[in-house]
Amino acid sequence: MGSQLSSSPARTVGRLSGRALILIVGIVTTVLTLLLVLNDIVRVVYIFDGGYDIQAALMSPQGVRADLPGDSAVNESYYWTVLLASQHELQVSKNLQALAVGLTTLTFVAGAATILLLCRRLWTARTFATSAAVGLLVVAGLTLATAWLAPWLRHRADELALREMGYATSGTTKWVELPHFDALSVDGAVLVLGVVLALAGLVYLGARRLQHDTEGLV
Repeated sequence: MGSQLSSSPARTVGRLSGRALILIVGIVTTVLTLLLVLNDIVRVVYIFDGGYDIQAALMSPQGVRADLPGDSAVNESYYWTVLLASQHELQVSKNLQALAVGLTTLTFVAGAATILLLCRRLWTARTFATSAAVGLLVVAGLTLATAWLAPWLRHRADELALREMGYATSGTTKWVELPHFDALSVDGAVLVLGVVLALAGLVYLGARRLQHDTEGLV
């Protein structure tokens, strides 16, 4: 009897500290999400209101000499990249750039929504394995899609913009080239994050049955 009385205050304190942690996580997640959305809105506004810049390689048959101080018989300097700035409307390219930003924002918001959903279920002492699994798999899918689609959208936007700008891309003494891009050109860090989230979601799917079995034994 005495052990039950002594453990009750400890259990109450543990429950309160757990709820405080859930509340802190929920508040931090909400604030960070709002800040990110606000930042991305500003980025999109700048995309449409500002100029359009492209980092491109500056090429020529012999290379483009920079003739920097310090060049000698054994040291040579060359221009390798150039910034192309345009005030043309370039509406399609800007739309693609904004879409890439929006895709990243959507992925982050989905992750925040999953965290808040789990916080709500933990706050109400409800099972969470299924919600965690579904949420993580959805976020993983969006993350993997972002890893491929966002770089492609940005590259495609630069391709269309470069075409409209009118700079030579071959056949002259100097031309510009965009960075190499193919089907394997993905955002590696985002791709790894998506794989990790997908694996975590699969673990929670397995934990769902274990959680039900454990609750049945209690």
